[in-house]
Amino acid sequence: MDNAYYLPSKVAIYLRRIASEYQSTGNLLAVRVINSSRVYVRRETSYDNWNGGMDGHDVVFFLPPEVFGEVTLSKKSSFENEILEMLRQCAKSYEREYFSAVHFEDEDENDPEYQNAISLKVRPQLNPDLLPIWRQGHIRLFVSHRDEFKASANLLAAELEEYGISSFVAHDTIQPMTSWKGEIIKGLETMEIMLAFITDNFQDSVWTNQEIGFALGRNIPVVSLKLQSDDPTGFIGERQALKGKLEDVVSSIPELYKLLAENLGHQSRLQSGLITAFVSSRSYPETQQRFDRMKKVVKKLSDADLSVVVDGFRSNDQLHQCIYLTSKYERLKTFLELVTGNKCVINGKDIDFPGNELSIPF
Repeated sequence: MDNAYYLPSKVAIYLRRIASEYQSTGNLLAVRVINSSRVYVRRETSYDNWNGGMDGHDVVFFLPPEVFGEVTLSKKSSFENEILEMLRQCAKSYEREYFSAVHFEDEDENDPEYQNAISLKVRPQLNPDLLPIWRQGHIRLFVSHRDEFKASANLLAAELEEYGISSFVAHDTIQPMTSWKGEIIKGLETMEIMLAFITDNFQDSVWTNQEIGFALGRNIPVVSLKLQSDDPTGFIGERQALKGKLEDVVSSIPELYKLLAENLGHQSRLQSGLITAFVSSRSYPETQQRFDRMKKVVKKLSDADLSVVVDGFRSNDQLHQCIYLTSKYERLKTFLELVTGNKCVINGKDIDFPGNELSIPF
């Protein structure tokens, strides 16, 4: 019977110990193989009648393609035998069971053994700035929505970019040839705030419920935008949703931005998103709108944010050639002097602070 066996329940512990030993000896490929695998134990695959009888179990490693590709065919057999021998060393105290074989196989989500395998994956902390699903420097907003309303969600996301907010809207945010489940998980793991795009039957979706649960589990704020008759339910139903119109979702943005800012609760992060949006302006009207929006919120600039403005102004001709910023009204100059407390001079593409004491790498 299954509950009479001890080794299957010990496999994960043994393998983490083995991975630690490989780490200490510098065998990083072996560490990657173990830490990235899902492991399944095939019970009673062999029998040895020595000493009253012993049952043998096979250990199957399901490897992701990028790791399996590093295990060459010439090394695969010896690598499997090496791990098998180490597992046997760990299991010496169990007299009625033994490990009979180790197998490396490709991941296969349709394989019942894979579906029941134990995950040993150790995921490194993701750097959101390196993920193509987000615009670098923007606030990261995950939009949880029903698939039939993704066009409206995308329209909202495009407008929110004006405010320095980068929105993840599956599946349109996901690049071709990537695993959509994996990309959604990356989005959930690196989001800063979530928007629940509340339409009728939103709560009937397994995916939206899981996404909301993921956010709450990470203590990520969730803002609800009610667009049809259904109200938010469950844990997010405790807070009143912002009411909007599905046929004119963009009209909700001014109030939605205020709500997102309030829930994000991080003024410097909010500022950095607006600054990043400003320096990446793609037209003169966009520059004007984003500057005015930034000026309303930003009251003081850090050295890092000021460097972003100076570098962005120099490199983006939609900024340094924008008359709205540099005309006789000197809007940008006045703003920078106000938020830095230092005299500012704008000459062509360059912004200088004569005699400044700021530690800015001009």
